[in-house]
Amino acid sequence: MSRSRLPWIAVLPAVAACATLPPAPVLRAAAAPSKEERFCAWFGDARDGVLYFGESAFWSEYRGHGNDPAADLLINGPKRIGRFDLKREEMLDPLAVAEEAPSGTWDVLAHPNGRIYFTSFFEPAGWVDPASGEIGSLTALGDGLNELALGPDGSILATRYASTRSRDGAVVQFDPDGGLIAEYPLQGPPGYFAAAKSITWDPIRRRIWINTDLVPKGKEPVRYDARVFDEHGHELLRYDTPSLHFMSFGSDGTGYFAEVEGRVLQLRIVPPDLEDPNPRAGRVVVLDADFPFGDAVQDVRGDGKGRVVVTRWSGHIHIVGPEDRVETLVLPRPDLNGLYYTGELTDGRVCVTYCADVTVVCAPLQ
Repeated sequence: MSRSRLPWIAVLPAVAACATLPPAPVLRAAAAPSKEERFCAWFGDARDGVLYFGESAFWSEYRGHGNDPAADLLINGPKRIGRFDLKREEMLDPLAVAEEAPSGTWDVLAHPNGRIYFTSFFEPAGWVDPASGEIGSLTALGDGLNELALGPDGSILATRYASTRSRDGAVVQFDPDGGLIAEYPLQGPPGYFAAAKSITWDPIRRRIWINTDLVPKGKEPVRYDARVFDEHGHELLRYDTPSLHFMSFGSDGTGYFAEVEGRVLQLRIVPPDLEDPNPRAGRVVVLDADFPFGDAVQDVRGDGKGRVVVTRWSGHIHIVGPEDRVETLVLPRPDLNGLYYTGELTDGRVCVTYCADVTVVCAPLQ
């Protein structure tokens, strides 16, 4: 991050010395779900003015036990989905999934059918109906499910990062009641396992996009790649440059790809009338010319009005508007271990889940 940037907002017009600065960001934290574990707000999804998000103690337990990824299983805690009212900017009562469970909730999907689907990685995924309180478990799909996306014809796509069956991941497609439609196992390059991370569905070209962690079987460094499949699970494209951090498609088929080339973080925008996207298709909007090692883009979301919000772990939030104008907010990190995940644009503001306790941070746009 450039040292010349102001503490929380990086794009400001020239102002007179006596001008009033924009209001500061507002942090809204929910009551601690547990006294034994420190839960935080993870990946989110919005519907009807409510931001839903996973609540998990994964990161705090991971750090507190020598970077042990299974440490979250040591203590049972509440399993629930957080809710935030975007208009009033206040926490709502969470959706309870279980009073006690080994693992919290990770990613969530606000499905058009009214249900909120969630993953839990170490345990089965599931869903909850906010209107009725009904809860369903997707036990038949197995463990290791990571991130979710709305798929073709109302189905749901998930990445299986890994599982008790295989160190390699997979793409999983299932129907709204949890029936398995298809599973497409991944294969890593020689010497690596392929662990599937983020996923999205291209509704125009009917393609599935994912990115991966390539986990070494030996002492080689971790690598990353991106893959494109047709709707029947046939791999069409695989590449590792530029590095694809996150991707999504609007309902009109416009593709948004947050990628890093060298030290440059950029948003590649692919219009719906182009043929199958490739790593060089579309136009590029530079977001950060000096992207630091250790940061990561965790979400890219369009608002359906020509604006896109790109959320980074570090709290750097890029809003790309009409004519590719970029506004960058730098949100506060009172806990330097805290990580930002999902940003949602609403009424001239952006609200972002902050994984440092169960917290959502809202800030005005310019």
